[in-house]
Amino acid sequence: MSITSLTTPDQTIAQPHRPGQAAGGRHSDRMGHRPAPGPEKMRGLKLVAIWVGLTVGSWAVLGGAGYGLYTLAGSLLP
Repeated sequence: MSITSLTTPDQTIAQPHRPGQAAGGRHSDRMGHRPAPGPEKMRGLKLVAIWVGLTVGSWAVLGGAGYGLYTLAGSLLP
């Protein structure tokens, strides 16, 4: 085992399961099996609306924090 690594030298390189098969190959695609579909991507107007909402929300939080610091400084200073 290496000092800088938690794996032994023979574990650092993936070995093929069978001779002639590439290590990490996507044989499931070749065999007709497809991976489970991922979540549907958000597109179009819904995505724009989410981005605008997040932007407005972040500016509101920053504005509120700035106003809070302004009023705090105003109350502490004569």
